[in-house]
Amino acid sequence: MRLPPKGNRRPVGRIYLTTGVSVASVGLVALAGAEAGDGGALKPWWIALSIVMSVVGAAVPGYEQIRKERLRKEAEQAAIEAAVEMRVTMNDALDPVVRQLGRIATATNRQERGNLREATVPMILDSAAHLIDAERVRACWFRFAPGKPRKLEPAQYAGRADEPVTVFEEGTVEGDSVFAMIRHNQHVVSLDVEADPPPGWRGSAQHGYRSFVAVPVVAGQRAFGILTVDAVDVAGVTEAEVPFVRLLAGLLADALAYGASDDGLLRVGR
Repeated sequence: MRLPPKGNRRPVGRIYLTTGVSVASVGLVALAGAEAGDGGALKPWWIALSIVMSVVGAAVPGYEQIRKERLRKEAEQAAIEAAVEMRVTMNDALDPVVRQLGRIATATNRQERGNLREATVPMILDSAAHLIDAERVRACWFRFAPGKPRKLEPAQYAGRADEPVTVFEEGTVEGDSVFAMIRHNQHVVSLDVEADPPPGWRGSAQHGYRSFVAVPVVAGQRAFGILTVDAVDVAGVTEAEVPFVRLLAGLLADALAYGASDDGLLRVGR
């Protein structure tokens, strides 16, 4: 997860202006000194001009230094405020998930626990879709489907309205790459899936996403599926989002692990 990008344009026009004023001041001081040395009726005015230009030449760099220091402090304060705001936003989004895990752990029967587990999934997906700063983000949960060969099917999603339709089946190029990622508890990141897709992955012209992050949903040695986050813009999601997506995947895995059987699940490390 990252904060909204800030502008980083240098004030080129201001640099030229202050440099020009400084150079002009030096030139006028030299000219005024030369004219004052020749005497004449205008000598007092040339002396006054030389003094004024000397003050201006000395004051401009000092003023610029003060202004830059003020801007630096304002930028630091803005960064602190943005970090605090982001922490509050994350707390507001993740606190309900943590409370939900407590409810699952203390559920009194299997049915109640199962209902609570399923209710956790949209909470996780909503957090992923709304806390990542990118254009039209979508978070998808792919879970193991019963039967052979093993398959990962889209179960739920949140964010933009495009419904995921990809099925990852063991024995295919796409499926084998995903199952290898899960077995080794790795992750996959693509900044532009059309121009440079990861091995075994391909973009979806139908849904139009251009960048994505995929991480396994693993609790201990048991894998339950994968959590993906994609965006329609190039580099909408990047390596910087991986820790946050892994955090959400871990919370989802914790929720699913309570009282879950091993049937159909993949063992990590095999």
